[in-house]
Amino acid sequence: MKGLFALPCLALMLLSAQVSALCLTITDSYSGIIQPESEAVALGPFTITGANGCSNANIDAMVSAAGGGRAPQIYIQQQVGGSWKTVAGNPLSAYASWLGPLGTYRVMLENRETVSKSYWGTVRFGR
Repeated sequence: MKGLFALPCLALMLLSAQVSALCLTITDSYSGIIQPESEAVALGPFTITGANGCSNANIDAMVSAAGGGRAPQIYIQQQVGGSWKTVAGNPLSAYASWLGPLGTYRVMLENRETVSKSYWGTVRFGR
């Protein structure tokens, strides 16, 4: 009879240990207008730590041009010392993804065109 009671308790303990080890994921939306031939912070800075179960930084970011047209270039930067280092981005894509060390990050947009652009996007990251 004791074995029948211990087995479900053990299963619950293992299940709760797995749940507590999950990294809390947040999805933030952003929007705005970026001036011609300039760059702007879309989201951040934000810090990803191990406090909520994250073992690394896992960031997915996307941007779209409001009203159509080409979206601004998107990239992810990590704070290294007192400066920012670009760690992910593709000039041919409106999507950037990064899997790397815990730390402080921000998502940047760059408008290389000669007209202002309205934009919107989302960033998903563990926190």
